[in-house]
Amino acid sequence: MTKRLIQVFFKAPVEGQVKTRLIPKVGLSNSVIIHMRLCEQVIQCVAGYAEKNEDIAVQFWVDLDVEHVFVQDHAARYGIDVFQQKGSDLGERMQSAMTSGLMLADQVVIVGGDCFSLCDRYLAQAFEMLGSKDVVFGPADDGGYILIGSHGLEKGFFKDVQWGESTVLASSIGCAHQSGKSYGLLEERWDIDTWEDIKRNAPQLLDGLHSEW
Repeated sequence: MTKRLIQVFFKAPVEGQVKTRLIPKVGLSNSVIIHMRLCEQVIQCVAGYAEKNEDIAVQFWVDLDVEHVFVQDHAARYGIDVFQQKGSDLGERMQSAMTSGLMLADQVVIVGGDCFSLCDRYLAQAFEMLGSKDVVFGPADDGGYILIGSHGLEKGFFKDVQWGESTVLASSIGCAHQSGKSYGLLEERWDIDTWEDIKRNAPQLLDGLHSEW
């Protein structure tokens, strides 16, 4: 059994369905390019970390088209298995993926595909914290989180979470309390959802894009 598993959650880069809050500013095609650049950064980070730690496996959990060339090319390049996300909301999809992952590993960490600030140290801290906590969250500066790790979450764990709101982290911590699970918080990080996020934290994502901004 693999001791530790990282599941990368991301959408296939389907035009009009990724980074939709950026579309009014950068356009359809540029929003797809930015999305792919974000995913590539996260995938490279996770794959590199796994290469340096033999007890770690990686999976892609993909929303939309799992057969998309971007998904399949990166899966083949790094030797990563691909799975379709299942569930009516993000909570159900993470619950399903984590349950599946825990059949293969003792600890599962889920990371989002738009966490441009992810690094080896952050992943190492998440797994280290799981040595003493039931659930670990990597808070995002918008009130959500970029990472969640656990030894197991029962069905319905996320039932009270309103996804897409600034209360996602607080609500998820409340779910941990209600379930009697201990939790730990990593340092706050940022992800990329809006034009302001890019300009403030990752302007390099715009390099080479045709634009008038």
